Amino acid sequence: MDEKGFFVGVAKPSKRVFTKALWASKEARTAVQDGNREWIALLACVCASGEALPPALIYQGVSGIQSAWVEAVEVQKHEVFFSNSATGWTNNDIGLSWLRNVFQRCSKDSAGRDFRLLIVDGHGSHLTIELIEFCDAHRILLSVFPPHATHSLQPLDVVVFAPIAKHYSSELDRHLQQSLGLTRVTKRDFFSIFWESWGTTMRPDLIPKSFEATGVWPVDAQAVLKRFTTTTSERDGSQQTGDNGDGDSWKELRKIWASAVSETSSSEAKRLAIAPAPPPAPPKTTTRGRQIIKPSKFN
Repeated sequence: MDEKGFFVGVAKPSKRVFTKALWASKEARTAVQDGNREWIALLACVCASGEALPPALIYQGVSGIQSAWVEAVEVQKHEVFFSNSATGWTNNDIGLSWLRNVFQRCSKDSAGRDFRLLIVDGHGSHLTIELIEFCDAHRILLSVFPPHATHSLQPLDVVVFAPIAKHYSSELDRHLQQSLGLTRVTKRDFFSIFWESWGTTMRPDLIPKSFEATGVWPVDAQAVLKRFTTTTSERDGSQQTGDNGDGDSWKELRKIWASAVSETSSSEAKRLAIAPAPPPAPPKTTTRGRQIIKPSKFN
């Protein structure tokens, strides 16, 4: 289980294809952007079998869930849980409520009398005394990822959350294009945009790959350790620079610069593109091999 946040009206940067004439006209250089920074968090939980538990959405607000925010929800079509908090993130009460109403309710039948393993990060809302006691009473084994390691160990972080954010941005772009940017994107619009992203991403073929990529299931420590076993010599060899010092390496850096910098006319790009000073010329020698020293000029 892990948490992922969304700005309601902010899409991730994306690539666009323009005709040269349209780009030169400077009329369409940026996408339509709403910019609403109201916050909504997703509590997601996936299983190694390829299943995803129903999503839980936490809306930012202190007066409860408003009916307008969830009017797009259809009881027969959508299975989703809602909550709210002042920050839009989870807290101790929401964490315990999620465990009881989502994880326990949706996984106990398939587990039967067997133990269930629930892996979480070290957030305080996942490790309260009440939550731990509930897990102990319902045959739930609680495992906690090491601090500052979820970017490599957490299946949702490594594989799933990036695609769902990308799909949300795509759906948001489509929504803005259809409305011609004339109406604001609000919490009322969030669910319909989010649900398309959720259904596109939480697929039975993608979820098991997230467990494989992090070595959680099948258990394979090398899936993670191999990312940190590259030696210094291997990293140096992978740079593919020349063998003759700065001259060859500069050529390689110049190629990388040319492929990475799009606005070459900017002052910053010009500063990066300045060629290094040429190496000093070797001293001149006479036929006897002795160095010729030119007299210095003094003022």
